[in-house]
Amino acid sequence: MRPIILAEDNDRLRRLYSDMLESAGFKVMHASDGEKAISLLHKVVHPQLIILDVMMPRLDGIETCARIRKMQGLRPCPILFLTALDNPETILECLSAGGDDYLVKTAPLTEVIERVQYWSRKGTIEEGAERRKKAIRELEAIQSGTSDFSSAKVAEDVSNDQAILDQIADFIKNTDGAFTEKEQSFYRFGYLVGLVNACIKNLNRSDARFNRLVRNLVYKTGFVDRKEIEALLDNYERIVNQSQFQAGWKHGQDVAAEISVPTGDAEAAIP
Repeated sequence: MRPIILAEDNDRLRRLYSDMLESAGFKVMHASDGEKAISLLHKVVHPQLIILDVMMPRLDGIETCARIRKMQGLRPCPILFLTALDNPETILECLSAGGDDYLVKTAPLTEVIERVQYWSRKGTIEEGAERRKKAIRELEAIQSGTSDFSSAKVAEDVSNDQAILDQIADFIKNTDGAFTEKEQSFYRFGYLVGLVNACIKNLNRSDARFNRLVRNLVYKTGFVDRKEIEALLDNYERIVNQSQFQAGWKHGQDVAAEISVPTGDAEAAIP
């Protein structure tokens, strides 16, 4: 397995993230600043992922990212930023330097794992290029005042998603006793998708939030085996036609009204 390079100047956080990622099955090489992170690239030419703290001594994460992109040429690997500054200006700097994504340091550890797993997947870097361009355009529009969406509105949407996800997770935990071993992975996966699809309006498989929300729900509840979720999401287009998935999806749609959040159209087609 190709290693992850983690650059974080805070010793406690560096140990925390390293231990957490290694427990999740990743190999981690860590550095305390940007210059040391770059020196690791002479030992590991093409790591699986690079995680950079924005604020570091000697060489900050944004300048480190820009130098790494020049070094890697046509074989870039994903770069994920860790930041304590959750504002459009900082995020725009991170993405413009060549970063693919960012995480606020106050994010739950389950979300950190989910995001690392996503960016460690083969092919994700190609998907991320267009995503980065779109995000940069939106952030530039926010700064220039020409965007219809303020950063406060974006933050509110994310917060609303998280609140709904917490309600769904609580509902699953409280009703899990109704399920037995006979409900296999496809059924349980369909049930989760049915709940999410019913409770969050206008969400479908092509929405970038879909995988993130379903993964977070799996990590919060363990309702589907965490080791299986990536394969289930990767093979979604085939699984969606399976009778077990469809039965679970319908069950999720039927019981979604019991969760006290506004629901979408329960008669909608399976996404």
